[in-house]
Amino acid sequence: MNGAAEKLKKLLANHCAPVLCRQKTANLVVTPRELAEYLPKVLDGSKTAWIQLCGCRKYCHLLLYDRERIESYLNRTEHQTFLEIRGYQGLTLSERLEILAKRYEAYQKRGGEFPHEIGLFLEYPLEDIEGFIANQGRNALECGYWKVYGNVEQAREIFELYDRTRKVLAAMTAAGLSLAEGAARTALQAKIQAV
Repeated sequence: MNGAAEKLKKLLANHCAPVLCRQKTANLVVTPRELAEYLPKVLDGSKTAWIQLCGCRKYCHLLLYDRERIESYLNRTEHQTFLEIRGYQGLTLSERLEILAKRYEAYQKRGGEFPHEIGLFLEYPLEDIEGFIANQGRNALECGYWKVYGNVEQAREIFELYDRTRKVLAAMTAAGLSLAEGAARTALQAKIQAV
């Protein structure tokens, strides 16, 4: 693997490990544009898909996602209701992702309204998304991978799992494993530790 592909592999292992290891629906990552072209090579053998949410001459904002997990999470009744209110009624996952990308780009490039629904795509608890909206991002009970307004203990456990996953996957890929091999071994190790 060339230097650029190795840089991308390291970036993804550090910023998207929970998705690559199938513990989370999606992660948002910003990568230099010249690295993004290596995504197919770096993710080869992985079950992780991606969509570009926004881009400019220098950077790409990418959403890496686990198709099965994200569809299941978004199709929960309370999540469908939240999304329907925001204009996502009766859409396929691909259509939902296209709308999200347009809204995210409008926010990034033209100062449009922030698409709070991105929190659901990222598997944040609905009560925390609604708490963030109601409090305008202030008064969180805990801050980690997201701002917590509900179950702090559950959020801390998830944050710790994500931290452990990131460290293990980063170590495995630094030792020469591909992202797909490292993610499979990391996910297996997490299952064994959970037993």
